[in-house]
Amino acid sequence: MEEVVIAGMSGKLPESENLQEFWDNLIGGVDMVTDDDRRWKAGLYGLPRRSGKLKDLSRFDASFFGVHPKQAHTMDPQLRLLLEVTYEAIVDGGINPDSLRGTHTGVWVGVSGSETSEALSRDPETLVGYSMVGCQRAMMANRLSFFFDF
Repeated sequence: MEEVVIAGMSGKLPESENLQEFWDNLIGGVDMVTDDDRRWKAGLYGLPRRSGKLKDLSRFDASFFGVHPKQAHTMDPQLRLLLEVTYEAIVDGGINPDSLRGTHTGVWVGVSGSETSEALSRDPETLVGYSMVGCQRAMMANRLSFFFDF
């Protein structure tokens, strides 16, 4: 069996923009599970009253990732975060992302459910084609391989 090497990592976790902040919060005893309504009203649809939430899902450097602003607006936040943390993990591993261009790199992504697609398609008058690609879970690995040119 070949060895597996984890060369770099990244993450955005409850109340933490990165792994260092998450660690600092853990060590500092910060309660990262809250009952605020940043995402849903507490108890809505039988959801738990307290949950761990990411700090800010609105920040995304669309131009850096080659995404048109209109498309970025209709992308599932999970896809935006995936692009960001993948880039950060590659850099954390001491690898220049440009050195991976044209390589035979496999990309597999596991994605949870999301309400973004449903929210964007509620009003047919405002529905745009960008949301079709930006919200399809099957397209997430494709978006990574496209951006990094794997």
